[in-house]
Formats: sequence, C-alpha cells, structure tokens
Amino acid sequence: MKKQGLLFSLILCTLLTACGGKGESGDESLAYYTFEGDTIPSIEQFLNDETGGRLVATLSPDASGEGGDQTASDETGDQESTDETDGQATEDTGATTDDTAEVQNYLSYDYQQFKDGQPATVAKSYVTLLEGDDIALHTESEDEPSFDSSTGSVTLIRQAVATDSSGAPQKKETATTSEEADADTENGDTEDAEASDDSTLLPYSDYEQDTQMRFRVRIDWTPTSCLITLDKTNGQDFVTSLQEAGTFLSFSGAKALMSTVTPAEIGLPGESMSEYSLKPGPGFVMVDGQACLTVYVYGKNSVGTNSLMGTYFISSDCSTLYRQIGETSDEVEEIQFPSDIPEDLPTEGETAVKTEPTT
Repeated sequence: MKKQGLLFSLILCTLLTACGGKGESGDESLAYYTFEGDTIPSIEQFLNDETGGRLVATLSPDASGEGGDQTASDETGDQESTDETDGQATEDTGATTDDTAEVQNYLSYDYQQFKDGQPATVAKSYVTLLEGDDIALHTESEDEPSFDSSTGSVTLIRQAVATDSSGAPQKKETATTSEEADADTENGDTEDAEASDDSTLLPYSDYEQDTQMRFRVRIDWTPTSCLITLDKTNGQDFVTSLQEAGTFLSFSGAKALMSTVTPAEIGLPGESMSEYSLKPGPGFVMVDGQACLTVYVYGKNSVGTNSLMGTYFISSDCSTLYRQIGETSDEVEEIQFPSDIPEDLPTEGETAVKTEPTT
C-alpha cells in the first residue's frame, strides 16, 4: 500500500507540475547531470528528431522522504500525451525509486514521447558513452546488458567523487592546477576561476575518490520513455577494497584460514575440514562491497571423486567469510571467523590481479 501511494504521488506531482510548474521549457537542453559531487553527461545528446524524447520531469524525494516532482515541462498541451506514458514509466521503474527513497537521496530524470522502440537504442549509445575512460562507469552486474528488448534496465557504478566541506568535488592536486589557483587568488579572480571550473567536466581520473561511497546510474526504458536515476550506495569498488586492505590474501592463505574453522561453523557436515578439498575459484570478486577471494569446497567420497559442497568468499583483509546461498555472489550469508586467526598467513602465490596498496 505504501508503494502504491508513493507511485500515485509521483504521477500526480508530475502531472500537476506539467500543468503549471516552474516554467522550465521542455526544449531547453540539459548537458549534464550532477549528484552530490558527481557530474556526468546527460542522455540528451543522443535525442533528435528521429528518436524523439523530451525531459518532462526531474524527480527526487522531498523533506519527508516521499517522492516529489521538482521540475517539469510547462507545456500544458502535452499533458494528455504524457499522462499515460508518465504512469507507465513510473510503474515500471517505481520499485527502484521507492526503495531508494526509503533509505537515501536520489535524483531521476523522466524522458517521455520517444518514437516507438527508440529508447533502447538511445540507452545503448548512452551506456557506451558512460563506460568510456573519461566517465569510467561500469555495469554493476557481471552480465553484459541487453538492449534487444523494448523494455529493460541497466545499472552502472563507480567509486564516488570525494567532496569538500562545501560539497564541491575535490580535484587531485597537480602542479598545474595548484599554480593556476594561486595565481587566480593573487589576481583576485577566484570567483571567475570557480565559474570556469564548474563549466568544464574533467575526466573522472582527475578527481579524488570517496573510498566509502559508490555512485550509481540506473537507466530504465519502455517503448516510449526513459528514466535516468542517480544515487549513491555504501561500499568500495574492487581496486579500492584491495588498497584499503593493504594485504593480498593468496589461495595458500585462504586454505590456512579455512583450517581454523570447523565444518559446522560454515554450514557443512563433518568433524574436520580435512574431510574436504579446497580449490581456488576465479580470483577476486566483489561481495557486499568488498574484494573477496573465491574458494570452492569439495567433499571427498569413497570412490575418489569430489562433489561441490559450497562456494565461499574470503575478504581480502581476512576478516569475513561469506557462503554463497544462491546462484550468484550477490546471494550470500556472512560468517565471522574466530578471533584467533593466525597472523602469519601465507601471502605468496597471489592471483594475477594485484594492485599495490596505498600508503
């Protein structure tokens, strides 16, 4: 019931603002999206007469935590044509908006009135842009996104850009930028310099990263609409997780670590882990926001063959063990290791993926 109420609120706010909103023209081009320090190009560079599509609303939670419409087109003549498609896009993507609104802030851009079937093509071009080196987003799922269907969604993610006390994105300190900033300050041109910086989107690699938060972009499309949602979530990407750990767990270390537990402690039958064979999985994978080493546990039997009894993931800092309970690494249960973990775990023979820790 709460979810239906929120969806109705979103639809109603969109229609009311479209009838007499803030006077923002639907023909005005929006070049960038900005969310708490992270700025990316907008999808609008891929919109044209052939694709159709126009921004009708910008959605975000209001102070009470419920969804609200902040901006929308003031062209009242389009109300009837957007009424049905607005409801369709909100219904298709409302679960994401609803779930996000309950836990954190988000910002959504609602595009309607596409030519039939064009949103999937536009979404594909937009994802390709966002996955480029300058923007550096990547798909959250290990599976490649499919744009063959007229209705679908894809989520992209990267480590968030760090911000200063004023909420402005933090650039990496370089000799050039430092000298330019000093020169601008001496000449009294600080305000002009800041305005110039705001108008230029630097490559993602030129900014400091927030090692505790990830920036997400979700793209949902229907045959005639597209919704772009920006938000943030706790966690670290693969490289950051390894760097924060400062050490790299090898498979030898993983085997030694697994020998400190009993089968019962990790959900297996038997009296000792010596009854099982441990095999390495496909290196490190991301689990619950941490880089974890994959370990397959096989049971030995009388005929000398092995059967897979479980898939486990050990965090790179050796603090946490996860047991896979579903078909993917996203479906896991957490198991705490005993407090008496050996301090001299083997670290030789790391996998091919290795990044030097930060100091």
